[in-house]
Amino acid sequence: MSWETVPLGSIIMPANSVRLGHGRALPVLSMTTRDGLVEQASRFRKRIAGADLSEYKVVNRGPLVVGFPIDEAVLAFQWSHEAGIVSPAYGVWDLRDARGVDRKYLERYLRSSAAISFYRAKLRGTTLRRRTLPRGVFEAMPVPLPPLPEQRRIAAILDEADAVRVLSGAQEGKLRELLDSFFDSVAGAPGRRSVTVGDLVESSQYGTSAKAGESGQFPILRMGNVTNDGRIDLTNMKFIDIDESDHARYLVHRGDLLFNRTNSADLVGKTAVYREAEPRAFAGYLVRLRPKSPELGEYVAGYLNSRHGKLTLRKMAKSIVGMANINAREALSIRLPEPDSATLTRLLDLRQRVEAERKRLGTRRRWTDQLFASLQHRAFRGEL
Repeated sequence: MSWETVPLGSIIMPANSVRLGHGRALPVLSMTTRDGLVEQASRFRKRIAGADLSEYKVVNRGPLVVGFPIDEAVLAFQWSHEAGIVSPAYGVWDLRDARGVDRKYLERYLRSSAAISFYRAKLRGTTLRRRTLPRGVFEAMPVPLPPLPEQRRIAAILDEADAVRVLSGAQEGKLRELLDSFFDSVAGAPGRRSVTVGDLVESSQYGTSAKAGESGQFPILRMGNVTNDGRIDLTNMKFIDIDESDHARYLVHRGDLLFNRTNSADLVGKTAVYREAEPRAFAGYLVRLRPKSPELGEYVAGYLNSRHGKLTLRKMAKSIVGMANINAREALSIRLPEPDSATLTRLLDLRQRVEAERKRLGTRRRWTDQLFASLQHRAFRGEL
């Protein structure tokens, strides 16, 4: 049976905006790609919004909130609170008739690959993350609309498939907790002395500030290539040319550490061991730390990525124009428990086991992502 396809504007309409004003207190809600609207205080451990919230929009339970950039599917219905407030820059939309549309189904479609392809084809503007989708274009987007019972069935299937993906992510979180437990035991050992990062490394070096492009002699690692769980992501690489006289300064080799010196308060100081045989360049927001031994490099990176290390980094980071900063000298002054040979052996064994399990989970996550993408593609074509 064929489905009706309708323009989005026949399903939703702009909500009447109510500003918070003064004298009221409501939770600040932020939009996330993965989890939709979340309470800002619980996600970011602090309020990111400015002091004056009077112009923020009040959103009761039920409306659709649209953030930006829309081609990253940052939109969701407000399910979680009786009332909250969102940025004045967010769009808020009501259903025209809730009797014919299931909110979960519509949200799934508006965050689907088909919808994202529509957004990307219709965006206006030249600056990548500031491109916008005109309201009329958004309202004209075609939406497949099966009967209400079918909408609910599709939403339930996609919810179950998505729950499997969430479970894989939770299991990866448990692996990160093992690192925290290890350093809990190290820090709590009786009589354990402390040392500085500078005691465990031979040298530090800022990266190059030269502009990278689509071609060049060396791939260049930037702060986005260092992940928050202590890995180096080699996708989305840019390239750069470096004079031979600068190779010693601006190339990273196997066993070196890359320390992210400037980022948001939650991400500053993320550190990873470079494990590739091929040398690569590294950019100016990174600091290369060359450890005195491979074992010490694993120890420093493990500590800085643990809960203990992250707390230390947040305390010492200085805020500069909305970003947190830790310079190379400060990085070398970070104190951590002194490792002995037994501690280093235990850490290397733990890392090997964690990496093996992470690889297994990565394979599973790719499978669950492919399964979800397949189900999603079929769902909105009436093939489930």
